[in-house]
Amino acid sequence: MKEKRNNYQILLNILIIVHSLYICLSVFKEKVLLTDDLARVYELKTVSGSYFSYIYSFLDSVTMAARPVSGLVTGTLFYLVKNNESLYFLGLLFFPLSLAVLYWVAKNIFSKELASLIILLYSISIIGTSIQFSSLMLNSNLATIFFSLSIYFAYVRKCIVVSSICFIASVLSYEIFLPLILINLFMIKENRKRILFAVLTLGAIVIFRKVIQPNIFEHSYQRDNVNKVFEIKRVMFVIVLSLKMFFYDFFVGIYKGVLHLRKMNVLELIISVIIPFVVYKVFYNFDFKNKSHNFKKLCIFSLISILLGLSIFLLSSYIPTLFGFENRNLGAIRLFYTLFIISGVIWLSVQLKLQQKTIRIFLSAIAFLFIITNISVKDSWIYATKFNNELFGKLNTALKENHIESGVICLEYGMSEELKSNPDFTLREPIFYKAWESPQLCRMNGIDPLRIRVDNIYDNPDCKVKFLYKNGKMILTK
Repeated sequence: MKEKRNNYQILLNILIIVHSLYICLSVFKEKVLLTDDLARVYELKTVSGSYFSYIYSFLDSVTMAARPVSGLVTGTLFYLVKNNESLYFLGLLFFPLSLAVLYWVAKNIFSKELASLIILLYSISIIGTSIQFSSLMLNSNLATIFFSLSIYFAYVRKCIVVSSICFIASVLSYEIFLPLILINLFMIKENRKRILFAVLTLGAIVIFRKVIQPNIFEHSYQRDNVNKVFEIKRVMFVIVLSLKMFFYDFFVGIYKGVLHLRKMNVLELIISVIIPFVVYKVFYNFDFKNKSHNFKKLCIFSLISILLGLSIFLLSSYIPTLFGFENRNLGAIRLFYTLFIISGVIWLSVQLKLQQKTIRIFLSAIAFLFIITNISVKDSWIYATKFNNELFGKLNTALKENHIESGVICLEYGMSEELKSNPDFTLREPIFYKAWESPQLCRMNGIDPLRIRVDNIYDNPDCKVKFLYKNGKMILTK
């Protein structure tokens, strides 16, 4: 029976890989480019000069100066793919790479069965969806990889220096795990080693951010703003949004995933059934009851980690939300919410004296709901891309009909209402909003971005030439 269980666990890992690569392939096939990815792809044509001069200029920007580790990886990718836009999507592979690292770390801390369940639910989580569907968000996946390795070297290998280096690399890739330095310090048992880790890690980060960064990069930008902690209204706003995110938006997203079942293809339906079935089999002989105390501790640990992860919103202008591209800062929350759900469901089930079979059914049901929602989000990103292309395709036709060949054009299409009411959006996936998105959309749809600039009416309300897109028609209104 043990061998059979292990075979199911291996099968689950294979299915996770298949599903993750299927999502990547779907995004690549449909050329899904939204928001910041549109701007980056358009910039590929401007990549020139030697590798080192380009990397320096790439890092010397307000978005990358504080993130030299992910900036180096992202800039290298851009430099290599400058003549082939299709290769830009290689950035998507950093998400499955993060899954592999997470599994390796988790199996050294927990069991292989739990490690597989963790990466499954993490890979299909409804939280922070941008890190799975946006190539540019490889920085978040790099941060997750380095943070996981930092935990491994602190907790398993007891190698404080290497753990510190990995944590620094995580923060200098993306800042989402910075408050979770307390987790590392908690896992280090000796006070001397704790002090060493804190001094090495915080010292290096502070020196880079406050001394090295502003001195070597002309366009250095500090995102952290401690003063925001003392803005009571903002603190309350962040708290309310966090509660709404977990107790309302999360379940609305799941509900939309269930509604999306009727739109899924045969392969997706098969995947949605097989993976939960394999989850049920993997835990056939798993001893939930005798490990209940460990799950209780993991549940508390995960909850504290979630709260620490949310604290970054108190120190910046970002807000916690499941919607659009703004959910890109939730990588740490995605990881620890996954742990919280697994440990919480198992511990609570044991406390209620539920049968082992019932617990397995609960875990399988969660996997099913997460998978269909993940597929729903994938289709929504694809839909958002098609929506943008249709919007700019109709604009191109309207420009020709009205003999407009240059100037500033503004689009109005009721974006807010579209995102809220259109059932093809799961989490209000990002559609055309900012001016920096338009050059690539123009180029993709036959409009010369060097002669015509397209703005959203929200950004340029005083625009002289306005087009209203309504009911599939593009109408010149001014």
